[in-house]
Amino acid sequence: MGEKLEIRLLGGCTIRNGEEVIETLPARSRRGVALLTYLILQRGSPVAAPRLIRELWGRKRNANPENALKTMISRLRSMLAEISPVLSACVVSCPGGYRWDHQPGVFVDVLEVLSLYDRLRAGLPENERMACCQQLLSLYEGDLYQPDDMMNGTSAVSQFHRIYLDTALSLIEMKRQRECWTDILNITEAAMKIDDMDEPLQLERMRALMQLHRTEDAVAEYREMTDRERRLLDVEPGEELQAFYRQMSKAGTSLRYNLDVLRNRLTEGDDVQAGPFFCDMDTFRVFYHIQMRNLERLGSTMFLGLIMLGNGDKEKVNAIVYKGAFAALEEILRRNLRRGDIVAQADEYVMALLLPTVNYQSGSMVMERIEHVFYTIYDRDKVPFHFRITPLGGES
Repeated sequence: MGEKLEIRLLGGCTIRNGEEVIETLPARSRRGVALLTYLILQRGSPVAAPRLIRELWGRKRNANPENALKTMISRLRSMLAEISPVLSACVVSCPGGYRWDHQPGVFVDVLEVLSLYDRLRAGLPENERMACCQQLLSLYEGDLYQPDDMMNGTSAVSQFHRIYLDTALSLIEMKRQRECWTDILNITEAAMKIDDMDEPLQLERMRALMQLHRTEDAVAEYREMTDRERRLLDVEPGEELQAFYRQMSKAGTSLRYNLDVLRNRLTEGDDVQAGPFFCDMDTFRVFYHIQMRNLERLGSTMFLGLIMLGNGDKEKVNAIVYKGAFAALEEILRRNLRRGDIVAQADEYVMALLLPTVNYQSGSMVMERIEHVFYTIYDRDKVPFHFRITPLGGES
């Protein structure tokens, strides 16, 4: 199927067929959109005709509700067929009712959100959970479209709204454990466009601002939120928020706060991912001298390593191949060295390494592992790989 069909019900009602965007369905039939939404939300389960009649017409009298429903189903199929026969085929009859028969190649945002939420509740490794949360949040462009022609429409809107907030707070919790405060600000900024009255979001945002030593911004946001809640809801902020505000007020004179500020300034922008520290040779030389001063005093060990691609004759190498190989080597080092290891480019195809707290055997094993991974990508004859390792202070 060459078509790319999308039904989006979050933040509006839009159907996309390739490059064509159709937004006229609600204007043509609000109740038809309500019927489509209700069938989709049942995720393929059959819906009995009496239940659909009750959902769509409620207590409104209709001389022949069964025929009215059949007419609406027929009209809905016709409207969908004008967009694509594939969409029309998604609305099928079944004994005593109708159901949504999801066709290959059709994307429905609410179904994708529900599927992602099921995965999150089933339990995933943290990295997969974070990716799943981010994907769900990116799909949520607004609350579920509600044409006011569905009895349980309000509860469906609330369900998706809660899914969004739960997912946002779950992702924030994982980011907090990793001290990714800027990420938390970005998450809360997007989430508060969906719900700017949610106090847990407000609290997480102010905590992140505090960790980024932006106390004045946090206090300003608290006061803005308090004024809004008093004006619109005639309520005071919750006790947890008030307690945090009192804490913020004392932060300016707190020694611990000032120490945290200094720490955050020093670590701001630090890469929390595993892997070595890459730097230029001047910085590498500074680290070398610092480590040399500490070796005897702390009784620690450190080894100096060197990796060279080629045999030293630069005129005989294929520059394109070697540049690609050197970039691959850098990525291999990122994946196979530890935090605390230090790497710098010493020459055109040469890497220098500082490997703290390893013995000669383990240091050699590290280099051999890097060599093995490199040769799974490049042929030995085309790009020779050479390495040496020596303890600091020893003979090279």
